[in-house]
Amino acid sequence: MRARRPQARLAMLSTAWSRTDPFWTAWASDDPTWIRLQATVDQDPTLFPAAYLEQERNALGDAFKREYLGIPDGGQASPFTWDLYYRAIRSNAPLVPRGPAFTPPAPLAPVPVPNPFHALSACRGLL
Repeated sequence: MRARRPQARLAMLSTAWSRTDPFWTAWASDDPTWIRLQATVDQDPTLFPAAYLEQERNALGDAFKREYLGIPDGGQASPFTWDLYYRAIRSNAPLVPRGPAFTPPAPLAPVPVPNPFHALSACRGLL
């Protein structure tokens, strides 16, 4: 996505997973180039009914904190690795040159259509 525009911004959206993945590391860092936006259920308790949140808390157990409060779990492995992060932010030229699949098709030539009303004569005197 950033191959042709290396200055483009990278947005990382994530549910907190572990304290070792790139999302959490960027979130917890003091790096001023990251803009951090947090949306958790405790910021607006009216988003979900209390009964629903209690049902989710019972069903998810400790994962409720991760899914609804943005608190990562302990040290389990994250599905996102540093390799994936670096591949996402690296600027590369496309591996395949631009080809006909990326250009719009040529406009079709107009097709003449015979006028079906050409042979009709004017009806006079009916009005």
